[in-house]
Amino acid sequence: MNTIRNYLDNMFLGLPDTEEVIRAKKELLTMMEDKYNELKDSGKAENEAIGIVISEFGNLDELAETLGIKHALENKSDILQVTYEEAKNYIEDKVKTAPKTALGVLLIIMSPTLLLLLLGLKELTNVNAKEELFIAAGLAVLIAMVAMAVSYFIRFSSKMEKYNYLEETVFELDYKTEQMIRGIMAQDEHSYKSAVSISVAGYILSALPVILTPLIFDIDGFSVISVAVTLTIVAILTYNLISKSAVNAACTVLLQQGEYSVKSKSNKTLQTVTKVYWLVITAIYLAYSFITFNWAISWIIWPVAGVIFAAIQAIAEQRS
Repeated sequence: MNTIRNYLDNMFLGLPDTEEVIRAKKELLTMMEDKYNELKDSGKAENEAIGIVISEFGNLDELAETLGIKHALENKSDILQVTYEEAKNYIEDKVKTAPKTALGVLLIIMSPTLLLLLLGLKELTNVNAKEELFIAAGLAVLIAMVAMAVSYFIRFSSKMEKYNYLEETVFELDYKTEQMIRGIMAQDEHSYKSAVSISVAGYILSALPVILTPLIFDIDGFSVISVAVTLTIVAILTYNLISKSAVNAACTVLLQQGEYSVKSKSNKTLQTVTKVYWLVITAIYLAYSFITFNWAISWIIWPVAGVIFAAIQAIAEQRS
């Protein structure tokens, strides 16, 4: 049913929020929902029922006079039209760049692991070498990995800059393009959900090395190494999640869902808050991690920040 509502929102893009338009939209939604329920009751599959409803009620030009909004439709403001090829190219480029972006994130998360391993091994082996040498070697690798990650982000994010308008601007899709996108999203659904479930379970289990090691081994060296193990697990899970989420992320943008919905794009305050919010979260994460070197715990900032952002977004949309 959400598919029908989203499609209806796209149909009415660019029309003024007059009483006639609002009434017509509600009336058309009722007609579409009634037809959808009728088809479902007759045994039609969900996708088939939605396709029939959209094909029957999806042309606003044909329904404008019946709904009493012919004049409003004639004076409809221009809305960007995203073509079939544009949408297809965006999905393909998103899939190509996702593994590279994921690799950059992996490098960032794993950057302190060698430092932690060296410090842990020094505690375990009592090597006659200055601790400063181990720290210097670990920091050199850390900085090199972060620099490499940043180069990945710059190189591959620039390739996607040409698609920024899809995330920031309200646009329309024709029926064929939307069905193509929904088809791709449906085919990827199992892979995406599997990646999410595996990553969530893995994130929870990744804390076990840090929790159990001090209980089993009363040696500081093992505790430090356990942090490196946890970071490695988190890095691999994050790489998998980002790589496998590319198709879903691209389709979400093209279908204007979630944070990319028409309502969110029209809410300039929410857009500003979003940019500032994630910059602040990133600054807090990096500052806390580098000051305390508590990388095994600091990654928790991201899922917590995600939950808080979802709440902020919901409140902002309710008030818009």
